[in-house]
Amino acid sequence: MHPSRDITSERSSLLEGRRIIVAMCGSVAVMRALDVARLLMRHGAAIVPVMSNAACRLVGPELVWWATGSEPIVTLGGATEHIAFAGRGPNRADLLLVCPATANTIGKIAGGIDDTSVTTFATTAIGSGMPTIVAPAMHEPMYAHPAVERNIQSLIDMDVDIVRPRREEDKAKLADPEHILDIVARRLHGRSPLAGKHIVVTAGRTVEYIDPIRVLSNNSSGKMGVAMARSAYRAGADVTLIYGKGTVAPPDCARTVRVDTAAQMHEAVIMELDGVRTGRPTDVLIAAAAVGDWQMPEASQGKISTHDRERLELTLVPTPKIIDDAKRRRPEIVLFAFRALHDLGEDELLDNARRRLTKASADLIAVNDTSDPAVGFESDRNALTLLTRTGEETPIPLSTKEQVAEKLIAELARFVSKHG
Repeated sequence: MHPSRDITSERSSLLEGRRIIVAMCGSVAVMRALDVARLLMRHGAAIVPVMSNAACRLVGPELVWWATGSEPIVTLGGATEHIAFAGRGPNRADLLLVCPATANTIGKIAGGIDDTSVTTFATTAIGSGMPTIVAPAMHEPMYAHPAVERNIQSLIDMDVDIVRPRREEDKAKLADPEHILDIVARRLHGRSPLAGKHIVVTAGRTVEYIDPIRVLSNNSSGKMGVAMARSAYRAGADVTLIYGKGTVAPPDCARTVRVDTAAQMHEAVIMELDGVRTGRPTDVLIAAAAVGDWQMPEASQGKISTHDRERLELTLVPTPKIIDDAKRRRPEIVLFAFRALHDLGEDELLDNARRRLTKASADLIAVNDTSDPAVGFESDRNALTLLTRTGEETPIPLSTKEQVAEKLIAELARFVSKHG
């Protein structure tokens, strides 16, 4: 095995056993295509690199060989590489990703013109029914050209997925590699029982104002909820993320509603359950947010001075319980709750989670013990036990939150397939 492949499945097994053709065009963004290729590898994919001559003038084939562990295909020869990898034969890859795609190449693919290795691979892949994704990158005025827009629409009409670029600094920049990964995974896993479902995920922590400056809160980073949102999208769901405070950015793949307080999160969830914003009710609620339990009956309108006082006494009242209201509002939804506890024995931990599952009429609940600083709040890793209303109990061993989310979403899909 090529030494550069030692990163394979380092982050997850999401794409394990998948072979992906990464076809690179002559955009300056080709430098970032190597980040994309290696990210796909870190999630288990094997890469077949293909380069146009224009791409080779910007990034050397030797570097691409090093980055992917495979010698790039630049010139098509007697081995008919486009047929071998993108046709209907036994060595067929699973997906073609054109990254980056220039305006020139987009027009040629839309018109069925084959004059580079990349365009020939694209024609073969689309013609054979291979899942195909195009990630444009160019100057923004080129992207805005009516002919380029028509060509992109032509690709969409051919069932090609487009990863929309980031429009900034007068450029249509290549999308974030994580977002490209999201769309690749979604295309490859689109037949999940969650495909087409509207899943609402709550994530992050809420804050409860004492005065306009000071708040009560907790240590949740939002990483677990964001990972759940990504994994649900990759499984084919349409995802709305209701996001409080957190240390990670919301993913591009989710429609995001930002909130501060528990009351705001409660209101946002109810609106999604009723389909107020989208006209589409919720099928699954994943309540992963660390919602504060206590709030001031009424926050001070001005900053409370620390001068001329030795102590400050606060009267607190409970915040609204989102998961308790969810099933009362929409009994037909699948409710997936999370519960964070501290320093309990295993039996007590699971008994507590079962009682909470029953009280909320939840379908699934994931419980963890936050007493270990390496697990849970503010950590990149987590370990949980998943319980279902049908009595199943599944331990999720310590791993990255991304890997944990992948396993939890797989369990959710299995539950929906059987009971949803």
